[in-house]
Amino acid sequence: MPQFEQVEVFTPLLFWSLVSFAIFLFLLWKFAFPPILKALEERTARIRADLKNAEDLKVEAERLKQEFEQQLKTAHDKANTIVQLAQEEARKLQEKTLSETQAKCRQLQKDTEHEILTSRNKLLKEIRDYVADLTILSTERILRRTLNEDDKKRLVEESIEEVLKSLEHRA
Repeated sequence: MPQFEQVEVFTPLLFWSLVSFAIFLFLLWKFAFPPILKALEERTARIRADLKNAEDLKVEAERLKQEFEQQLKTAHDKANTIVQLAQEEARKLQEKTLSETQAKCRQLQKDTEHEILTSRNKLLKEIRDYVADLTILSTERILRRTLNEDDKKRLVEESIEEVLKSLEHRA
């Protein structure tokens, strides 16, 4: 094998290649690897810090979510209470208005009944007076004489009684 016969030529080349490689590794180890390792450690530390911050933010967000849900529940409870109070107030107002309206209706009914009674009594008095005058005049014409006060009174009372009985019988 002719290629292996030149081993003597390759030996110094091989030696200097190994020495160059060792120097290159030493230079890398001394000057290149420390900044690279430092950058990697810083990046690892920054990633860990970011993960820790993310976890802290997640915990804080969960706490805020629970707090918000509690506040929302409290607000719903307050809103329900306000609605119930408003409904109760509306019911009370409705009852008050209804009772006031019923009282006004009763008062109006009483006033109307009183007015009807007053009008009835006034009308009966007018009818009584008219009937009395009519009775006296017709009696005087029939009898052709003037009646004294006692006769007038008695005839008026009798006529009034008959008219009232007739009116009550019709009603």
